Amino acid sequence: MAGYFEIVLPIFILIGGAFAVFLLGRLFAFSNRVMSVLTAAVLAGTLVVLILHYQNIPHIINRPDVFYGLDDPGGIIYRPNAVGVFILIIGVIIGLLITLYSGEYLSRDPRYLVYYPLILLTLAGLLGMFTSNNLFNLFLLTELTTITASALVAFRFKSKPSIRAGFKYLIMSSLGTMTMMLGIYFVYRSTGDMQLVAPLATPDDLTRIGAACFLLGFSLKAGVVPLHTWVPDVYGHAPSAVSGLLAAVLSKSMLFIMPVVCLRLGMTRGELGTYLMIFANLNMLVGSVRMLRQQQLGRFLSFSTIAQTGYLMFGLGMGFYYGLEQAYGVGLFLFMIIAVMKCLAFLSAGMYEYYFGTQDIELLRGAGRQMPLAAFTFSIALAGLAGIPLLAGFNGKWLIFSTAILSGDVFALVCLAVFVLSTVIGLGGYLPMIVKQYQPAPGSEHLTPAGGQPIEVSTWMVVPTGLLSLMVIVIGVYPGPWVNLVSQVMQWMMVTL
Repeated sequence: MAGYFEIVLPIFILIGGAFAVFLLGRLFAFSNRVMSVLTAAVLAGTLVVLILHYQNIPHIINRPDVFYGLDDPGGIIYRPNAVGVFILIIGVIIGLLITLYSGEYLSRDPRYLVYYPLILLTLAGLLGMFTSNNLFNLFLLTELTTITASALVAFRFKSKPSIRAGFKYLIMSSLGTMTMMLGIYFVYRSTGDMQLVAPLATPDDLTRIGAACFLLGFSLKAGVVPLHTWVPDVYGHAPSAVSGLLAAVLSKSMLFIMPVVCLRLGMTRGELGTYLMIFANLNMLVGSVRMLRQQQLGRFLSFSTIAQTGYLMFGLGMGFYYGLEQAYGVGLFLFMIIAVMKCLAFLSAGMYEYYFGTQDIELLRGAGRQMPLAAFTFSIALAGLAGIPLLAGFNGKWLIFSTAILSGDVFALVCLAVFVLSTVIGLGGYLPMIVKQYQPAPGSEHLTPAGGQPIEVSTWMVVPTGLLSLMVIVIGVYPGPWVNLVSQVMQWMMVTL
């Protein structure tokens, strides 16, 4: 192995940090909060290195010799790219906030020693997926995220629904990775190699079948309708902090790894764009409609996640189908704001679950009077997801609308009509949910704390949710710098796609 070791330094920090945090916790019997701080320190170090990578992207994309690994037949190369670094920075920030939040959220679970290493290993696998240029190595790293994320989903092993959710995630994600393995077989049979440094010079039917296998595998892991059936059960029964990480970062990241692999194996941009736009309509409609009838917060947010995935697919699809650079930027911007808002929604729901012991929507009527902070952050998240002006979600939806109009094509306008319809239906779910927090119903007296005083939420939960709420507001009120940031990443992306 040779090259620039700093390229894989973030992976080594995460994997080494996972083992170090676990061993220190076992040797010194650290408390949950100490483990949370140690894990946050590991993530902070990873974030610093990723930011340095981001600053070096203009140098890296012009230097094909900048990599780490073995550039020989059968070798493995790690090489960062603009989109991957951007998404991973967001992912590590989300992971850092979730880790701090878990300093209180996980305080009642004696198995916290394995929780934090699993988060670090999940992010390490995701980081490797974005930097590896070897298909078999990509498969192994995908399996790493599958196994660790499954363990996180089933973390509450004494709860039968959690165990079932963990097994369902493991089985469905494994089906996705096995489909990718089938794709590797077709590619290797055609080319005799598993390297994917650049687009194939002469793709054939076998490589295109391989591309279709990867498309199907990534679609399953992203929760694309009709391969979405695992999403409500998994996000609805996993710990809220885990659901926040999966829904905000892990699943949607697959939509950005998918194009790199599929396009290099011979799929055309028009084909990929058509696929994304058609199935975006299904995601938008299924997610928004099914969301309306849910009686449990986790499932409500799960179907909302399916709809948000559709919005992201619509933006990316327009970029590939019409070759619109603006649409690529819309996709990156949507990923950023959805990650923030979706994480905030799940963490806010987790506060209700932690203090009231339930996620039943009817039983939580009037909960906002007892926990005004949780009600405020949850309202900010839902209002942002609904697209209320002066919040981040509105800017994202406006960019989708303006880009579809810019295309001037009937196909995009039909998808835009579905998008608008989904947004209107979504309002029928988000706005009543906000109101229910402040409207007590008969039989909700059990939510009243001793002495009738509002519940004082732990600082460990206040800080992460407060920062996420601030980000939703700041991006909504002052989107200019964030749009410029995404535009810069988009320009670098166009060089490498």
